[in-house]
Amino acid sequence: MPDLHTCQYSNQLFDSDAALMRQKAPTRFRLMTSRYVEILQAARGYNCTGTATVAFDGHNYVQTGMSDDPGLEELIPVISSLTGMSLVDAFDVTTFAVIAIGILVGYAGFWRAYPSRRARWTGAAVFICLGLAEARVADVYIFQTSPLIAGIPWVLYFALKRKSFALYLSATLLAFFCSWCSLVRIGTTLICMAFLVTLLIGWCGIQKMFLPLLLIVIACIPCSLIERHLITRRDAILTSLGESAIAVNRHPIWHSIYIGLGFVPNSQVSEYNDTVGMDKVRSIDASAPYTSAKYELILRREVLKIAKHSPVVLIENLAAKAGIVILLALILLFPVRRLLFAESEVLWLDSAFALAIAVSAMNAILVMPKPAYLLTFLCLTFLYSSVKLCGGGLPFSWKEIPVARE
Repeated sequence: MPDLHTCQYSNQLFDSDAALMRQKAPTRFRLMTSRYVEILQAARGYNCTGTATVAFDGHNYVQTGMSDDPGLEELIPVISSLTGMSLVDAFDVTTFAVIAIGILVGYAGFWRAYPSRRARWTGAAVFICLGLAEARVADVYIFQTSPLIAGIPWVLYFALKRKSFALYLSATLLAFFCSWCSLVRIGTTLICMAFLVTLLIGWCGIQKMFLPLLLIVIACIPCSLIERHLITRRDAILTSLGESAIAVNRHPIWHSIYIGLGFVPNSQVSEYNDTVGMDKVRSIDASAPYTSAKYELILRREVLKIAKHSPVVLIENLAAKAGIVILLALILLFPVRRLLFAESEVLWLDSAFALAIAVSAMNAILVMPKPAYLLTFLCLTFLYSSVKLCGGGLPFSWKEIPVARE
């Protein structure tokens, strides 16, 4: 069992973490080994400093989640401490809860929207498939997908019923939860906003958009304020310990984009591997710490340099990854191909899904089209296809729902 209570310099503890990095995380749900080790280090920091935003690796006190969004690494030690569960159990229970709550809440909205028994059975199968996909990928990625699965069916239901107050409230709650989940997985708020803003503009028009837009923006403020407070407190504690926060306070974007250019073999980026980005920065400025602001700036310049001097490398990579994404979308949308943007009454629904799906695909296109990065894209596309199928592709349709009209 890892030692979570050592607060003094320890080579044994440092070496133990290094050994864990070469093993598989002992969790039941999938979790990247590096994230598991960062959770352990954050738990030590929590025991030693009183905050999970500071981690201890045996040698130094550092900011939690230096190479990632720190939300999960900060959340699990707190849950473990409050419940008395081990870190492994805390992660597994949290993962199961996030998936289950998202599926149950989302299906409840779907159930309300479709009174037909056949539609409800179809929806049950759809949401079970979504839950299994989330359970298969797990890790931090479910925190981006689950709130969307939970909230979108309710937003659609209230929009179809023309219930303005309920629609604005559900949209506000969805934006609120997405903002918190964005601390665990980058891009969650962006996808959520793409869906909500597009839907609300199409549903109530630009002239009446001010109030709902204001509400969903305000819903994201508490998370931002708490995050800033935690960062300020973390930096103060690190300073008191003679350390400082050197990494950016989010997932390193340009590092991921740069190594993502290794998807198609080329002379500029040899492969999709973290060490490729690290070696590139080291060859330019060996003093730039990994995932620091300087590190990110260097790789940003390198990406732009490739785009300027070797545009074929950029085009080939983007085209290959976009081709995979488009192929997957065509497969999932094939059963409802004739229903897409076919009904003028619900063009706002089609537009909202289309933009949210496109935004969710950017992670796979800009970085790597691997299952984890495709989870939100695939789930949203499958949910959209199911909504269109139940709405117009089966003997029952949403036209059976008494949609109120202004």
